Amino acid sequence: MYHNIMELQKNWYFIQVGALDERAQSLPMPDSLMGRLVEYVVTHEIGHSIGFPHNMKASAMYPADSVRSASFLERMGGSHTATLMDYSRFNYVAQPEDNIPLEYLIPQVGPYDHFGVRWGYSPIPEADTPDDELEILNGWAREQDRYPWLRFTTADAAGSDPEALTEAVGDADAVKSTTYGMRNLERVMSMMLEVTEKPGESYDELENLYGQAVSQWGRYMGHVTAIVGGAQTQEKYGTGPRFEPVEKARQREAVQYLDEAAFHVPEMFLNSDILRRIEPEGVVERFRTQQNRVLTSLLSQARLERLIEFEALETRNDYAYTLADLMSDLSAGIWNELQDQTVQVNTYRRNVQRAFLEVVDDRLHPNEEDLNSNFNPAAAPWTSDIRAVLRAELEDIDLLAEQALARTSQDMTRIHLRDVRSEIQRILGGNGN
Repeated sequence: MYHNIMELQKNWYFIQVGALDERAQSLPMPDSLMGRLVEYVVTHEIGHSIGFPHNMKASAMYPADSVRSASFLERMGGSHTATLMDYSRFNYVAQPEDNIPLEYLIPQVGPYDHFGVRWGYSPIPEADTPDDELEILNGWAREQDRYPWLRFTTADAAGSDPEALTEAVGDADAVKSTTYGMRNLERVMSMMLEVTEKPGESYDELENLYGQAVSQWGRYMGHVTAIVGGAQTQEKYGTGPRFEPVEKARQREAVQYLDEAAFHVPEMFLNSDILRRIEPEGVVERFRTQQNRVLTSLLSQARLERLIEFEALETRNDYAYTLADLMSDLSAGIWNELQDQTVQVNTYRRNVQRAFLEVVDDRLHPNEEDLNSNFNPAAAPWTSDIRAVLRAELEDIDLLAEQALARTSQDMTRIHLRDVRSEIQRILGGNGN
């Protein structure tokens, strides 16, 4: 168990559901609450001791809206997670108006856990031979078709399944669940200064919780990113396909949400009353780094290759979300100021536009270590459509930047657009250094 689990649990609980539980709005939290949080972690570890591995899939089979329903949660054993063996954390999807009982905010033993105990420990007296036992076990396994929350993480999904995420609640619909989570995060940010500021004490706790809130936002963006180029999976043996690409509309919705919530810095994090108490500078670089991470994940080699393959295998017309679709949608959001009648690009948006160019440059000019890696056999972009699509997108952006220069009177925007054009020419020229 993590050596400082109480601090970790306090941080998570306050950031994720502090807006729903008044006990979390006064620090330190009461022993009764902290004891329950530690109990949750200990029970998870006991699951490992009796042979249970992690299962990130089962809980994603709960509909996103259902984890806001007290009656649904009661019917499922009082937990928003189908198993304690997930890394699901606390029910940040629930909203204040849902009036969820406080005990339902914390993961508890779920239906998959009961199934796992039956699978691993129930005697099968009616089975005379191992083959007889296998037939019965196969019947039990098929229960997941009727009760999808009995499913287990697909072993060789290779990170492609957006329904097998860590730190996620309601990942059946990560856009909807993240929207709810962001509402609670905004509520927490509005009370953070009041909760942490105490006469005669430092602002260490404020600095800690602000950083935790930014990290939580980053996790939320990661959950949405996973939808793009994702494949829903179900473990099967000789009974049908195991991987199904996520629908085009859902992938496009995810990219549009990222434009709103990731590539525009949320105002709640730009509160000068907080920032000027914890640091003289840092917020601009902090979000440049975070946005770079989102873009690096969104444009990862594996994700781009999956988009190409899904399109190649799709026989239905205009059904696949293609690499060209992704780059078009992504650019429309990141570079949208360049379409305005009067062009102005602020500090944060200049950073995300530079990050876009940096990540595209990395994809077009991978370093020698990536090319020689046994773990990255698809690292050479010129062997696929990646190179052609990325270069075409850069050419379109260069034209936009050229036209936008004539419609700006702001010095920093003009300097930025000139730099953008220079960077694009360098990248297209083939010199990644």
